[in-house]
Amino acid sequence: MSLSLYSKTPSVTVLDNRGLAVRDITYHRHPETPDTTDERITRHQFDARGLPSQSADPRLYAAGLANFSYVPDLNGAPLRTQSADAGTTIALNDASGRAFLQVSNIGSGNDRTAAVTRTFQYEDAGLPGRLLSITEQGKVSERFIWSGNSVDEQSHNLASQLVSHYDPAGLLSTTSISLNGVPLAVTRQLLPDDAEADWQGADASAWNDLLAGETYTTLSTVDAAGNVLTTTDAKGNIQRVAYDVAGLLKGSWLTVSGGSEQVIVKSLTWSAAGQKLREEHGNGVVTTYSYEAETQRLVGIKTERMTPAKVLQDLRYEYDPVGNVLVITNDAEESRFWRNQEVVPENHYAYDSLYQLVSATGREMASAVQQNSNLPAYSSFDNATYTNYSRIYTYDNAGNLTKIQHSAPASGNNYTTSVTVSDRSNRAVLSTLTENPADVEALFTAGGQQKELLPGQSLLWTARQELQQVTPVTRDGAADDSERYRYDAASQRIVKITSQLTGNSTQTRRVVYLPGLELRSSATEELQVITVGVAGRAQVRVLHWESGQPAGISNDQIRYSYDNLTGSSSLEVDASGELISQEEYYPFGGTALFAARSQLEADYKTIRYSGKEQDATGLYYYGYRYYQPWAGRWLSADPAGGIDGLNLFRMVRNNPVTFHDADGLETNEDEIIMQLMQMKISKSDPKTIMDAIKRINPKQKDAHILVARYMKGTGAKNNAVSKSSSTSTEGEYDELTRMGALYLYSTNAGAYFINSAIKKELGVDINVPDSSTSLQEAKAEFKRTNKDYTFAPGADMSKIARLISRGKAVELMNAAANAEKRRGIATYYRGTKSGPLFDRIKPGELVKTNFLMSVTDSKRTAKNFASGKYSTNEGEENGIVYRIIGSPRVFQYGYGDEEEGIFPVGTKFKFTGISEGYYDFTEQSAKEIKSYKGTTYRLLR
Repeated sequence: MSLSLYSKTPSVTVLDNRGLAVRDITYHRHPETPDTTDERITRHQFDARGLPSQSADPRLYAAGLANFSYVPDLNGAPLRTQSADAGTTIALNDASGRAFLQVSNIGSGNDRTAAVTRTFQYEDAGLPGRLLSITEQGKVSERFIWSGNSVDEQSHNLASQLVSHYDPAGLLSTTSISLNGVPLAVTRQLLPDDAEADWQGADASAWNDLLAGETYTTLSTVDAAGNVLTTTDAKGNIQRVAYDVAGLLKGSWLTVSGGSEQVIVKSLTWSAAGQKLREEHGNGVVTTYSYEAETQRLVGIKTERMTPAKVLQDLRYEYDPVGNVLVITNDAEESRFWRNQEVVPENHYAYDSLYQLVSATGREMASAVQQNSNLPAYSSFDNATYTNYSRIYTYDNAGNLTKIQHSAPASGNNYTTSVTVSDRSNRAVLSTLTENPADVEALFTAGGQQKELLPGQSLLWTARQELQQVTPVTRDGAADDSERYRYDAASQRIVKITSQLTGNSTQTRRVVYLPGLELRSSATEELQVITVGVAGRAQVRVLHWESGQPAGISNDQIRYSYDNLTGSSSLEVDASGELISQEEYYPFGGTALFAARSQLEADYKTIRYSGKEQDATGLYYYGYRYYQPWAGRWLSADPAGGIDGLNLFRMVRNNPVTFHDADGLETNEDEIIMQLMQMKISKSDPKTIMDAIKRINPKQKDAHILVARYMKGTGAKNNAVSKSSSTSTEGEYDELTRMGALYLYSTNAGAYFINSAIKKELGVDINVPDSSTSLQEAKAEFKRTNKDYTFAPGADMSKIARLISRGKAVELMNAAANAEKRRGIATYYRGTKSGPLFDRIKPGELVKTNFLMSVTDSKRTAKNFASGKYSTNEGEENGIVYRIIGSPRVFQYGYGDEEEGIFPVGTKFKFTGISEGYYDFTEQSAKEIKSYKGTTYRLLR
C-alpha cells in the first residue's frame, strides 16, 4: 500500500458566519491514478433560522439538482422533504407535536398519482392522548387498545398499558407485564395469507373474526432487575440464560419441547476491558479472539474442536493505519493447486483515498459463473476445486457502484457487471434493464423502490414501502413463480410464502417468523427452526421436524454457525463438532465458494452474508431493506433518510470489508461514535484512549479511526493513534474546571450551547451559538436564578471558556457527567420542545440520547421549560414533558431542594407510552439493551 495515495487528502468542513457547515470537501485519489486528485464538494444551505433547506452532492449539484430540499414548520420540524432518491413526503403534526397527517410517495413535479396518505387518531382531550389508530389509503391499518384499571389488569401489571395491537400482520396481544415493564406473555395471531389489514369500525369481535384461528404465544420470566432469564416459544421450546456479576453472558441452554435441557454456551471469558477472549459451546468447539496490543483491533478469530483436536477456522486480519482491512488469511486451510496456479486461502483488498474498496482478490469455486440471483451451488468437501479471482470496483463521484470487473483466468470466469445510474438521482439498475440513464427513473416507484429485479422479474411494494412480492417467473396460461411477504407494524417480516410451479402443480412453502422460532411448512414437511437468541458470537439453529423429516439428517439437529469479522456465516458445525458446511463470500456479498458434507444439509442453510437470511430470490433480508449482492446496492431508498449520507442506496459507504449494516438503516460507525461519547475520555494520555478503545465491541474494528477523529476534535493528544499528531491540549481537567462545566450546563444558555455543539459533532446540521456569548448569557442566568448561592461562577466559567469549543464540549461535559455519582432509581421529568420522534416510535421500542439530557424531580420546573418560560432561544416553545424512570448522574447547584441530573450521551430508554399527558420512558440496563431486537431511535431533543 502506498501511503502517498492518502497524502494531502483531508476531509474539510467549511462553516459560514453562523457556524453552519455549508461545504463538506473531500479529495479523491485512485491507486491506478495516484497523481490525479479530484476535489468533491457537498453543499448545504440553511434558512434564516439556521435550519437545513437543501443539500447536494457533487454529481447532482453539477446538474443543477439537489439530493434533499426541506421546508420546516414553525417548530423547525421538517414539513416537506423532497428527496431525489426517496421522493417527496409531507408531515403535519398537531398542536401537541404528534404526527397527524403524512403523505409519501409523491413523485417529481408534485405527481400524486401513487401518493400514500396516512392519518393518526388519538384519544380525546382530557385523556392521556394515546394513539388509537392509523389509517392508510382509506383503510385502518393499525388499532391500539389500551387497558383499563381493573383488579385483574392490575394483577398482571397491565393498567394503562397497550394490550392489543391490530397491525398489518394481524393481532399482537400482551396479557402480562413484569413490574419493570418487560412483557411476560405475548400472543401473535395472523391474518389469512390473502387478506389485507383493514380494522374498520369499533367492534373488536368483528376484527377478531378476520384473523386466522391459530395463536402463537411467547412466555418470558425475568429477574428483579428486569433481565430476561427464560423464554418459552410458541411451540414450547425453552431457552435459558445466565449472567455474571458484571451483567455479561455466562451461559445459555435450550430445552426442545418434550426433551431434556442441553448446553448451548458452556463458558465465556472476558478481558477486564469487556472484550471477549474465549467462548466454548456445547458441541465442544472453542473460539478464541486475539487483539493487536497497540490498537486493540481484532486480528484473530480461531475456531477449533478440542476432542478430537481439529482447527476448523483460523482467520488472521491485517489492517492499514486507519483500520481498513488489507489481508484476511485462513491459517486452518492449506494452499491448493489447480491448472498450474497456487490457490492460497487469502483475500487482499485495496482502497482509494475515500476508503472505498477498489480491488479485491480471493478464491472461488472453479465452477463459478457470473454472479446472479441464483442460490449458491454446493460442492462436497472432497470434490471442491478452487481457483483464484480478482475484482475491480468503479464508483461515480456520488458513491454509486457503477462497475464490477471480475477475472478468474484459470477457469475462464471473466465478466463485467455494469450499473446504470439515473441522471436525476442515485437510483440505479443493472445495465441489462437499461443502459440509458434517462430511463432509470421509470424503473422505480415515486418513493424510491425498484420495480424490476432482473429483466422480467417484477417487484410489488406495500403502501409502507415494504417489499410485498417478487415474481421471478411469469407464465402465460400457467401460474407464476412468486415470493410474497407480510410485515408487522415495525416493518419486520412476519410471513414469507414461496410458490413455484413444478410439473403441473404449484409447490408452496411458508415461513412464519416468531420470537426465537421459525415455522417452515410445505406439502411434505412441518419444520420448527429454533433460533437461539443468546449464543455468544455464534448463531445457533435447531431443526426440529414435526413431520416429513428427510432421510439422511437427524431430527433436532443443532447447527452452530461461526462468523467472520463482518458477521458472515463462514462455518456450520454440528453437535459433535463436525463440519457441516463452509462458505466464503465476495466483498459486496454473494457466495464465492460453498462446500458441504451433503446436498441435503446444504439445502437447509439459510443464513449467509452478514449473518442475514438469503431468500429464493437471491436477495438478503436485513430487516428494513433487501439487498442485491450482484449489484452491491440496496433495493430501495433508506427509510431512515440521510442518516447514512446523501446517497440512499449506497451499501456501507462502499467499504463492506470494514463496515457492516445491522438492519438496513445505517453503517455501524454511528454506534461507535455513541460508545466513544459515553466513555471517560477526560485525559490526554494514551492509556485513557486505549482504555476507551478496549471497551468497544471487537467487531467494530474501525473504532480507532473514530478515536483519532474524536480526539482531533477535542484537542487532546492521542499518541497511541497518531504519533504525528501536533494538536495542543489544556492538560487534565481539574475538579474546579469539571464543576464549572456542570454549572455552565445547569443554565439554559449553557445547556443549549453544549447540546448544539454535541449534535454538530455528531453530524446533525444545527446552528451552534457563539461560545463567548453563550458563556456571558450563562453567567447572567446563573446569577439571576441563584441569588443566595455562594458559588461565584464567573472566574470558573471564564477558565473553561477556551475549553468549550465545539468538540471539547463533547469531551468535557460527558466526562463531567460520567464522573458524578448515580442516584437511586426514581422518577424525573424533562420539559422540551417536541420533535419528529413520536410519529415513528411505538411503545416498547428504545430511544437513545444524542445529547446530555438534564432532568429534574420537579414537575413544575419541567412544565415551565416545556412552556418556554425559561427559554432564551428561538424555537423552544410549545413543548412536551418526558416522565423518566431511571438513575441519572446528579448534581445540586442551589435551586432549593430541587436536584437535577444528567443522563450521559447514548443512554438508552424504553418508550412505554403516553399517560397523564407525559411521554413515559424507562432507562434500560445493559442486559435489557443486549436482549432488545428492535429498532433504537435517536432522541435528538
